[in-house]
Amino acid sequence: MMKSKIIYIYDPLCGWCYGFSPVIRKIQEEYKDKMDFDIISGGMIVGDRVGPVGAFADYILKALPRLEELTGVTFGEPYLSQLKDKSLFLSSLKPCIALEVFKSFNEKDAIAFASSMQKAHYIDGKNLEDENVYLELIKPYNIDSTEFLKRWNSDEFKYETTNQFKMIQEWGISGFPAVILVKDNQFYLIAKGYVDYENLQTTIEKILVVK
Repeated sequence: MMKSKIIYIYDPLCGWCYGFSPVIRKIQEEYKDKMDFDIISGGMIVGDRVGPVGAFADYILKALPRLEELTGVTFGEPYLSQLKDKSLFLSSLKPCIALEVFKSFNEKDAIAFASSMQKAHYIDGKNLEDENVYLELIKPYNIDSTEFLKRWNSDEFKYETTNQFKMIQEWGISGFPAVILVKDNQFYLIAKGYVDYENLQTTIEKILVVK
């Protein structure tokens, strides 16, 4: 029998994905022996959406207290200060390519790596356009830094990443986070937006017991 699979669709600049990160990591820890896991970038801020945060910063700042209350995550002052002075630059492409490159070295820890990118951004206020951020984040995984940067800057991985954006659009998924459970070649959309651990785990169990 084919092993079931969880597909986590996220974006590194999605605050709700940051809030969902502890949930999906707990799910992976619980089900890692029963199911395979994959993480795919959705490409939330690409094309004409790329640029300085501008007036959108005020909307984000107003939304953060509710996000923190519902998910339990917190946002660091270095990130908040960039919102307040509207200096934050937003583009999903480079961090999404970084995730795809990481997966080419280590698929097993890809969800953890994605989480580490979001912590660097949302807690430490790191610029995910900066290659040095990734050189720090890959250190625990013993990945060759020169080869990582070579792939990160390559047309090949940019092409692969943008193709994933198109695939997610074709699947009809426009919001993040989203989670798909694949069982017996059937695809179940089990999360569309933030879902807490208990509700997600209950949904997974209901599907897994179906013959």
